[in-house]
Amino acid sequence: MLEAIDLSTAYVDFDADCMLFHDLPQEDLNRLAEMSRLRMICPNQSLSDQNSPSGRVFNIVSGSGVVERISSSGRRQILAFVFPGDFVGLSNSAYFEYGIRSLTNVSAYEFPRSRLVELSEASPVLKANIQSIRDRVLALTFDQVFLLGQRRAHERLCFFLLHMLERLPGARAERIQLPMCRQDIGDFLGLTPETVSRSLAKLKRDGLIASPTPQTICIRDMERVQELADIS
Repeated sequence: MLEAIDLSTAYVDFDADCMLFHDLPQEDLNRLAEMSRLRMICPNQSLSDQNSPSGRVFNIVSGSGVVERISSSGRRQILAFVFPGDFVGLSNSAYFEYGIRSLTNVSAYEFPRSRLVELSEASPVLKANIQSIRDRVLALTFDQVFLLGQRRAHERLCFFLLHMLERLPGARAERIQLPMCRQDIGDFLGLTPETVSRSLAKLKRDGLIASPTPQTICIRDMERVQELADIS
């Protein structure tokens, strides 16, 4: 089920920790609230489809999702996982080159891209925040390109676990509760689900992690995981 709710400023409570809203004056927050609406979707639904008009951008409020691209042959590459606070949908083209799909129940503020850009031209803080988001996306893209080109399968898994530890709300070394399946992990890391499972089994045999349930990972040897992930 998909819902879209237009909101008044009285009902909008933007997260000040979100990069988009950081240090914005109340006047700008009010203008963002006036142009926003709240989208709520169930698991495996789309906030936006690949090749659809890119006239909207989204701030994730709750839940988890993926940014994915499907090739003409039907193969999928997950470009990013998205979590509360993430801002997604910025594009320089008229159509989305990727889709944004939910893994869990997701709620997100939706903004018209043209109005957001117009406001950013009048607000130096908002403009700087949007540039910071673009820079962050670029840095994560470089990390993923390096990961796919240079790392062995179990090393990619170590990188992924540290990535989740940094980005997944509530994650800690003692318990990382993953919202994604082995197929999703593989499509992010450029591995098959079987290779993901074998690599996790290797990390468990080597004493680096434990996995009390298929969706739960506990890091037991952080130093070694960081070494294999080549995090500098």
